[in-house]
Amino acid sequence: MSDAPTLDAALIAGGKSSRFGEDKAFVDWKGQPLYVAQLRKLSALNPGRLWLSTNAEQPFPDVLEGVTRVVDDPPGTGPVGGLLSIFESSTADFVLVLAVDLPLMTTTYLAGLSDRSTPVGHRPVVPKLNGRWEPLVAVYPREAMLELIRSSGERKLQNLVETALATGLIEALDVSEKNERLFTNINRPEDLIPVEEGRFDDALTLQRYRVDSGFVSATDRVAAEEPLEIRVNGQSVAVTMRTPGHDDELAAGFLFTEGLITRGDEILEIAHCPDVDPEAMGNTLDVRLRSTPDLASLTRHVFTSSSCGVCGKATIDAVFQNRPAIENRLSVSPELLLSLSEKLRAAQDTFDRTGGLHASALFDAEGELLMLREDVGRHNALDKVIGRSLLDGRMLTDVILLVSGRTSFELMQKAHAASIPVVAGISAPSSLAVKLARESGQTLVGFLRERGFNVYAGDL
Repeated sequence: MSDAPTLDAALIAGGKSSRFGEDKAFVDWKGQPLYVAQLRKLSALNPGRLWLSTNAEQPFPDVLEGVTRVVDDPPGTGPVGGLLSIFESSTADFVLVLAVDLPLMTTTYLAGLSDRSTPVGHRPVVPKLNGRWEPLVAVYPREAMLELIRSSGERKLQNLVETALATGLIEALDVSEKNERLFTNINRPEDLIPVEEGRFDDALTLQRYRVDSGFVSATDRVAAEEPLEIRVNGQSVAVTMRTPGHDDELAAGFLFTEGLITRGDEILEIAHCPDVDPEAMGNTLDVRLRSTPDLASLTRHVFTSSSCGVCGKATIDAVFQNRPAIENRLSVSPELLLSLSEKLRAAQDTFDRTGGLHASALFDAEGELLMLREDVGRHNALDKVIGRSLLDGRMLTDVILLVSGRTSFELMQKAHAASIPVVAGISAPSSLAVKLARESGQTLVGFLRERGFNVYAGDL
């Protein structure tokens, strides 16, 4: 028999907030109630049992198989009452708890807390941020905390944590700067504004070059990019890259423009798929239609599918299943890079006539233009220069790619497939393009203009 400690997980979701004006558990989060998204994060950790703590008045429907609801007892005692009910009901050695009003908390961070806490010889942990405990994203020793709550009569969770720390029941864990945003709490309706904004962009550190000041480290934000898998009556029909948000509209519009539906009332339901979405990012939608459509005409749109989840990480991992990271040996000076945008512009004959084309251009290590192709589609323009090189038998391991617009994940994926070491764009890259470049060993430059540029990945 294993002596490994057991771990349950619990969502604390008890009650209406007077400052928020409504029950935060039912706030819409990516097309689903917030409490459902939070339960899915905990469920992905495969705990021994999964608990949902609420007050008696809350009309929670059954949301996940295996979730056990307990009512806060005594009522009106806030999160301590919820913890007390969970600790009394559970039989696990440890309990990982999460508050419902922390929508940005990730399964990855929660898994790290449990991994740190549960090995034999380690004490459970409670995070500390800006001098204050975060007791509702923590792991607790169930039996010891139950006894502490009963014996002390304390109803302030911060005070209970102080006592537990002083007596060695738990350990403190300082929250790193990169993880501070995960603890963003929604207490008032206006708190949702920055939280919602954070769903559509990512913060990162980059190197910014300016002619008059050289390289400086800076923080900037890039537009978020994630894959969205669209299913129809349970069958995957398409995966498209998009900025998260209004995904139900995207799915409905896609099916309409592809001729699969002709009216909105043909759609019975658009639902998220928790079985492939442990982080509750909303990256998989199932559109339930009244009738069974002929999906044969849509097969050309399917370029990826995943049984374990559709997310940026899974998408990047899939890239490296076919090709390894690039060994980038190309050295490029800032001065050479600054000269490329004007050369690209001068060579765009069709753009000068129409103003409506994207361009991809290849330059050698000395900045000489090797090839340029234009197309109404930015991906097509890149395919053309790669295809011409393929037909000519030319390797691209020593060239610089310059694209006329923004740099998406798909452009970086194509460049990686062609082993192009340096990619520059006149506009911004997406978040997923940056992540891929940082893992693939490629140098990624954005906002390349006459007076400067940003380096998002790699070195010059």
